[in-house]
Amino acid sequence: MRKLLEKQSKEVLINFIVEYAETDSKFANTVNVRFVEPVFEDEINKVECQVENALYGISDYNNRDSWGNVNFDVSDIMEEARKRVEQGHIKLAFAEIEVLYRKLLENFEYQGECEISMKAEDCHYIMAEIADKAVTLQDMEYIFNRCIILSGLEDGKDYGADYEDKLLRIAAKFVTPENLSELEYALFICEAGRREEEFQLIRLEIIRKLEGEDSADNFIADNLQYENFRKIAFDKAITREAFADAQRLCIDALSVHVRRYGISPWLYKLYAVYEMTNNTEMMMQTAEEILFCGDLKYYDILKGLLQEQTAWDNLYSVLLQKCEEKLYYTTYMEILDKEDEYALLLEQVIKHIDQIYRYGKLLAKTYPSEILAVFTKQINKEADTASKRKDYKRVCSSISRFAAAGYKAEAVEMIHEFKQKYRNRPAFVDELSNM
Repeated sequence: MRKLLEKQSKEVLINFIVEYAETDSKFANTVNVRFVEPVFEDEINKVECQVENALYGISDYNNRDSWGNVNFDVSDIMEEARKRVEQGHIKLAFAEIEVLYRKLLENFEYQGECEISMKAEDCHYIMAEIADKAVTLQDMEYIFNRCIILSGLEDGKDYGADYEDKLLRIAAKFVTPENLSELEYALFICEAGRREEEFQLIRLEIIRKLEGEDSADNFIADNLQYENFRKIAFDKAITREAFADAQRLCIDALSVHVRRYGISPWLYKLYAVYEMTNNTEMMMQTAEEILFCGDLKYYDILKGLLQEQTAWDNLYSVLLQKCEEKLYYTTYMEILDKEDEYALLLEQVIKHIDQIYRYGKLLAKTYPSEILAVFTKQINKEADTASKRKDYKRVCSSISRFAAAGYKAEAVEMIHEFKQKYRNRPAFVDELSNM
């Protein structure tokens, strides 16, 4: 493209750009943004029109789908703001995003994953990006003041648009002793018992900026009841190689935040601490705990550690028994498969016949008659309860897997039996005939 354009004369290129701009308003706007020195008020008026056009009709329920979502495109507006940042027009860029943000809040009626809420949150990201590029005192003061004002908006709050913390976090980038009282007042008005941790994190940034790292560390230590504060403290402890502190933070977190399901991230962090300190005994203990919470990757890790300590042969059977007792049966069966424990795996397949399709072919070579019985029992069970064509298709798929496991003759015989047994289910017979 560049080579093609370089061959053209200046006049030809200018005429082409003018002609194209006259027929495409978006292209014309792109040219203006790139080459014309912006007049603040004129640009804001223009963006207001763009926003009105982009969001036209979104308040009309007839324009929403069954989930309450609407489709609209404001990418050009966001991209223009980013272009303004590149040109150094920080204040204008922020003001343009503010115009869009305010209009989105006016139409905010659902907090979920609808288009309006996602675009409003995109505005926060762009606002933060713009703030990071601010270098002049004038731009910093402008962004600070606008964030304070925006945090006080009531639009959308009845529907879940509680974004004060995101806005005040941006304002905190520019806090000074002179404007601290304004930010503190905004925090006092906004927090009101909601999202306490998020507002405490903002206070942390204020302390770090105005009082230094030592004061910030003290504030972190006083707020370890919050997950994010504990994470910050942990990362700091690791950075300065204070592994005893890091270990204590993990253990305290595990005792305070007991999970009913899933695996606590603090268990992984604790393992990492023991790994960094070469504490093999505690690595094995923690790896076992993670394994029994359901993370199968830690079976291999634990096995490797036990082998390094030449304890694998003595502890293997004990570990296997624990796995059966503590793990969900599908996870335990994966371990049996991994260790080629086919006799034990057969016992589990007989007990949990739904797993026959996963392990039937593997076990059929060693236990052909036992696996035949399980396949037959499971497929008959599926056929008896089948009542719709999709169920019949599923049974036929099961029969195909039965044949693929080494029982082709038995599968053919089963098809014939089912055609007779279920002759009053013509859709079932039809599916069987197509096999």
